[in-house]
Amino acid sequence: MYRSGLIRTAVAVAASSVCLVSGAAGAWAQPGARTAPSGAQPTRADAVQDAKQAAARSLREAYAAGQVEETMSGLSASADEVGLDRLPVRSTSKFRASVKSSNNAILAAKGLPASTGNVLQVRLANPQARSALAKGVQPLIAAEPSDRGADSLTAYRPDGTAVKLGATAPSDVPVLIVGTDGDRIVAAGMTVMSEGFKAAWPQAGADSSGDHSALKPRTAAAARPASRTAPLPRPADHEEPAADASGIATAKATDPSQGKDVTRINDVSLLQSNEEPFWKGGAEAFAVVGGWDKNDKAFAEPTLQMPYLDSTGLAYHPNQNLIDWSHFGYDSADLVFLEEDDGTNYRDLTKAIVDALLTVTGYGTTGIPLANTIMDAIPEKWWTDETDELDQVYSVSHAAIARAQSSGAAGLTYSGAGGNIALGLSNVFIPKT
Repeated sequence: MYRSGLIRTAVAVAASSVCLVSGAAGAWAQPGARTAPSGAQPTRADAVQDAKQAAARSLREAYAAGQVEETMSGLSASADEVGLDRLPVRSTSKFRASVKSSNNAILAAKGLPASTGNVLQVRLANPQARSALAKGVQPLIAAEPSDRGADSLTAYRPDGTAVKLGATAPSDVPVLIVGTDGDRIVAAGMTVMSEGFKAAWPQAGADSSGDHSALKPRTAAAARPASRTAPLPRPADHEEPAADASGIATAKATDPSQGKDVTRINDVSLLQSNEEPFWKGGAEAFAVVGGWDKNDKAFAEPTLQMPYLDSTGLAYHPNQNLIDWSHFGYDSADLVFLEEDDGTNYRDLTKAIVDALLTVTGYGTTGIPLANTIMDAIPEKWWTDETDELDQVYSVSHAAIARAQSSGAAGLTYSGAGGNIALGLSNVFIPKT
């Protein structure tokens, strides 16, 4: 099922929408313990949210004690975000212990190793209030909600007064959001997933004899050259590749030990807009590539982090390698684009995908695209909002891209099934040095 979640765009700065809702000086109002609906057990997202709230409470207490005011003023002058473990808080033992405990809880909930380090950070969510923070205006402090569908946020003054914020940012009161470092989390998660995929498919692309050059039989419509003698040249500099009887462009075969065929992202755009509250941070997107190996079995490539993919309506040009065709026995790859979410446990996500794909054999026998198999492997309870699945792209073909390039195009553009992503791809040959 496609979850039509879309990546965030900047929300226009409007007049301050701050509403005092409760609290008294010195009170440390906290949201009550959440109960999962219908008596269900708390989710991983709940554990991450609880950890963020605990860290936010510790920061407010340190702020109220006058231990971090200069630090926050420095934040206003140097950066919009900083790791909580790097704050030079005075009388730090209690604060440090709280941050460490919260960080450990997040790593455990997300299936990440301790070597990931600190993933908690504090972010100035409304940079237009930077000067107010520098002048010593006391900020509002809040934990970033796990629920991306929330249209309001309860923040707290250092004295414990609760303040309700709408979706637009106040311009005169700094808002400090305690959240997670999505880029670091995704980088660590990609390592966990890639190592898991490599363990499941240690010889992806090789047949049982270990001959990496052998390809399983393919239909003419799916044919692709096994290898290439040189990088795919620009159209003006080369003769058009010969076509086989089916009209599919082919190329000269050569020793694959000389290099590999790769499909690369020329450009990528997110097409649909969904304005989100000002307190949301940047997106943390990644991709999973699925295909069929030379033994006619489904497999997944090491995952790909896409930290630049942040806003709708912009064309990004990452020049990023996406598909290594030396692992494939068929000229077809499915792509799933996902976004980091508080409820994602990367260790268990890897296991779910591996377990699902290991049961699939025989190209085309199931009639179900591998992208669907990957998505169906993910338990519904892991999705805590509407933006986790950005889109899927089906049946990427090396031969089709080669034909487009041979006709003078830079490559071939694929559209996501959900209408949210446009992906410009080209083929290159990477020679060994």
